[in-house]
Amino acid sequence: MLFKFIKANKAIEDEEFDHIYPEAIREVADTHFTPIQVSKFAARALADRPNIKILDIGSGVGKFCTIGSVCSEGYFVGVEQRTGLCNIAKGICSRYNLTNVEIINANILDISFTDFEAFYFFNPFQENLSVAEKIDDEVELRRELFYEYSLFVKEQLAAMPTGTKIVTYYSFLREIPESYTLKSSAFNEKLKVWEKTDERQ
Repeated sequence: MLFKFIKANKAIEDEEFDHIYPEAIREVADTHFTPIQVSKFAARALADRPNIKILDIGSGVGKFCTIGSVCSEGYFVGVEQRTGLCNIAKGICSRYNLTNVEIINANILDISFTDFEAFYFFNPFQENLSVAEKIDDEVELRRELFYEYSLFVKEQLAAMPTGTKIVTYYSFLREIPESYTLKSSAFNEKLKVWEKTDERQ
């Protein structure tokens, strides 16, 4: 019912929606997972044509991917290194019969960006700088990883073709190459829509 409401563009609060997650996840949802209205806006900004393949970098429990899959015609793939969060996301996809979404349990360093056409980035590496706000103890967190992962994403995005889009939310923008141009912003400029406009890497 929750996803039917979202698909029909009916109002639903994050607090109500987040009850599909275990209690421990609900306690950190405000910090780590994209709000419904932001998810809808970002998904529609990225899914500018049917079946475009969108990668959510650090997808957590898949909130952005699952919402995007019902409010747009894009195909959403979430990459998340925590097995526990992946299992929650996959369970929700199965329970609600969400078909144009996929969850991959992997480290971002193992992902080929050329398999995708657009990207979503909600500051997924911040935990490495703010360990006090960590989700759990399942993965290693180190300051050095923040810079390593951010540089990897930047290099991968730089190698993408002209026209590639990325939406960032609450980002330091370390991952955005100079070849990308800011096209629009929303939610008090916390969300930004970028497009690669320069052929140079």
